[in-house]
Amino acid sequence: MNRIVKIEIRRSDFRLSNPSVVAYEAVDVAPNIAVSIELEDGRKGWGNAAPDYHVTGETAESVELTLRHELGPFLLGRNAEQIEKLWPELCAHAPGQPTAVAAIDIALWDLLGQAAGLPLYRMLGNARDRISTSITLSIDDLEPSVARAQEFQSRGFKRLKIKCGLDAEGDIMRVKAIRSAVDPDTRLCIDSNQGYSVDQALLVINSLNDCAIEFIEQPVRAEDLDGLRFLSARSPIPIMADESVLSAGDLLKSPAPLVNLKLMKTGGITGALRCNAVAEARGISVMFGCMDESLISIAAATHLALALQNVRYADLDGHLDIVGDIGSGNPSLTDGILSLVDSPGLGVKISSF
Repeated sequence: MNRIVKIEIRRSDFRLSNPSVVAYEAVDVAPNIAVSIELEDGRKGWGNAAPDYHVTGETAESVELTLRHELGPFLLGRNAEQIEKLWPELCAHAPGQPTAVAAIDIALWDLLGQAAGLPLYRMLGNARDRISTSITLSIDDLEPSVARAQEFQSRGFKRLKIKCGLDAEGDIMRVKAIRSAVDPDTRLCIDSNQGYSVDQALLVINSLNDCAIEFIEQPVRAEDLDGLRFLSARSPIPIMADESVLSAGDLLKSPAPLVNLKLMKTGGITGALRCNAVAEARGISVMFGCMDESLISIAAATHLALALQNVRYADLDGHLDIVGDIGSGNPSLTDGILSLVDSPGLGVKISSF
């Protein structure tokens, strides 16, 4: 009854209603590759991949080829419930391709939750029943950034993530203008996506120290662990690692007190659970983040954000600008708060697959 009999792959190049502009790229289309895994009893589990070449080195084309010609054929006939056995084998079949592995892994966990008759967050820890998510302000000029921040505040969001990294001086002015334009209780964080040198990061940090910034995310290049260590030791604003941490092994070396875990980096839910265990053992608090993703994988990350006690933040807004998403149902978002319907597995409804 648990044997995998069919795997279907669908690529969708979703248009974004608002272009995403960060330090290393500007995009208005978000390629996603959805996966359906069917068992011999007819149950289906759903997963999704949202590749970002600048983070993992994967493209939509490479992920789709790996799923169709490597991971899909490898899984046929296997026991879908043996996730702990299958995950390292999937990683071995697709080395350096965590996003492709994530799509399969999420679908397997969806099936396991369905078999147990429980939503995943209740299976995995049930630490909370809701969490506040930030919403992202892409890099833009000062006036439209302020207007966008005020719009998000009017929609009930209490946390704003401000993308930076192309112009340190301009970033300082923009963040200060946003801070002045929104309510004092609105939480702000900044994300430079590796855009600064150490000196530029220090300038930004010291200039914004009176702006109640919760954290600054990945201020320097991913490979610059010495720079990240220097800033983590000296910054009055907490430093969060993102692109420098793709795996549990990376977390063993990370000097930052915070980390952004994304299922596309960790190889799905299984890899994220391993990363969180290392983070918690080292006293590193977690944020669950995302790429520009279908609701399928956003739901999976939300389940983990609700399940695990070590999670302090959520940045799970990657589905909001996607036009024509094939997923619906979970999670729900009200006034910037994410919650889940208690349906088994992911609890996501799929259309047009």
